[in-house]
Amino acid sequence: MKGRPPDDRRRRRFPAIGFTLAALLGSAVVAPADEPYKRMLDDPLEFTGSETLPGSGVSNGEIVIGIFAPDDDDHPVGRAMVRGAALAVDQANAAGGIGGRPIRLVRRWADDPWGAGANEVIKLVFEDQAWAMIGGPDGASTHIAQQVATKAHIPLIAPVSSDPTLTRTRVPWIFRLPPDDGAQATLLVSEGIRPRGLERIGLLTSTDHDGRTVAAEVTAALERAGVPPAFHLELAPNAADLADLASRAAGFKPDGLVIRVPRTDLRRLTDTLGTAGLKIPLFLPWIPGLDLRQFPLAYSGSVISVVPFETAHACGPTLKLVRAFIERHGEAPTQEAVYGYDAARILIDAIRSGASGRVELVDRIAKTAPFTGTSGTIAWDTGGGNTAARPVLSQTVGAVTATGSGTATR
Repeated sequence: MKGRPPDDRRRRRFPAIGFTLAALLGSAVVAPADEPYKRMLDDPLEFTGSETLPGSGVSNGEIVIGIFAPDDDDHPVGRAMVRGAALAVDQANAAGGIGGRPIRLVRRWADDPWGAGANEVIKLVFEDQAWAMIGGPDGASTHIAQQVATKAHIPLIAPVSSDPTLTRTRVPWIFRLPPDDGAQATLLVSEGIRPRGLERIGLLTSTDHDGRTVAAEVTAALERAGVPPAFHLELAPNAADLADLASRAAGFKPDGLVIRVPRTDLRRLTDTLGTAGLKIPLFLPWIPGLDLRQFPLAYSGSVISVVPFETAHACGPTLKLVRAFIERHGEAPTQEAVYGYDAARILIDAIRSGASGRVELVDRIAKTAPFTGTSGTIAWDTGGGNTAARPVLSQTVGAVTATGSGTATR
């Protein structure tokens, strides 16, 4: 059976189609010239809305920056984000604020982000009159803030969510700091799984927003590498019994497992996998709030995890932040705190550059790149994603950790 002729051959064989349509429509129909293939993020994004939006001015002489995050010791991500952002605000105020006006960081949160949480974000915009927002502590809560930001026309910087769909939609109000799940998946496969010659890779992911997103990106990366997942098992967050899941995973006899579950479930899951007799390599994308270098998992096999940026050879701005953070809190900043600090600094610098309101602030944020942050260089693509983010791999065996130099971009 012969294949169909290429498009240009089909056009040559049916030259009368354009003439017939022209006769029917009463105007000339010209076949469009072939155009080069375009990707979604090729063209710059521009905002063409109103320049005078409600609540885009100064409230009571203050510059308000909102942060959507829990602030308690039981939530390491929220606590770190708030501490990092607060330090940046305090340093800016100590230097005279912005044009002599003080900056105030206003935090709001609700444990039900899809219900009461959305109302708290709305309050940041219309009651607190925030110029911009930072948040949230995970992908789901960040999407809540994104929906409000899109409707209310307020800039939002996502300091810890690595969900690529935040910026793939090309909403001009959203900016993301960490390397996205696609870049992390590429790194895990190309420099973690493939060099080890592993062929039977299984996925264990949670059924929540972040678990589903990571599963899709890892599956795509494995398929591109020619090693599609041998199986994919899901578990509900805070699932009571993990023994059956571990037994089913062991039954597939995998060479390695990619795991993305909430940090509160990871230790229980790896303990259960060990009990099931597995000692194979585990591959983890970045899970905010989890620091395996300080709290390694009790797992006899190796654990290869993504670190969003390298801090082992930090210098300059990073060392200054570390010293200031230790002086204030008695401990070094986590990567979530560093991202919170960078998010606040980006907003402060953009407002200080002369932005007169939220709309102009979006343009100033976009034009700050490349920005020298404490997490490294920050540069936006046209969707607001940080293309300069360079994740690395860290391997843990028991209490021993080694960080590699591998990087991946998307």
